[in-house]
Amino acid sequence: MADEKTNDELAAEFEAKIAEYEEAQRAKAKIFNPQELLERAAKIHEVNHPVLGLVRFGELTFEDAFEIDKCKTDIEKTEAVAWLMIRKAYPKLPRDFLKRMPLIESAALIDLLTKQPAFLSPQHSSQSGLRTTRKRKNSA
Repeated sequence: MADEKTNDELAAEFEAKIAEYEEAQRAKAKIFNPQELLERAAKIHEVNHPVLGLVRFGELTFEDAFEIDKCKTDIEKTEAVAWLMIRKAYPKLPRDFLKRMPLIESAALIDLLTKQPAFLSPQHSSQSGLRTTRKRKNSA
């Protein structure tokens, strides 16, 4: 009976193993791998939406930011971001597709895309306006 461990000793060993495993997982997560990022940037994501059906889109890239930066208003930026994301799955998509879509579907698409981590919105990007109004600051 001297060789048998108590439940408390077994639990302590198990907790130590869990902590060691979790630390190893955190260390893996911290490794910067540009190749994985490039693969993710090229990936086409698919989301099944109740109104739209299967929606295919890609993540925004650093290069896309230059295109978005050319836009003067938030509406233009939203249209550009939607086009850039959807165009990755549908390369021949016209730039003004969002304006030409029925309102219900275009609103549903914008709602879907704004919930994606790659979408530039006040919740996902740095604040450029006041918290209470979400209005852009005017440069002095």
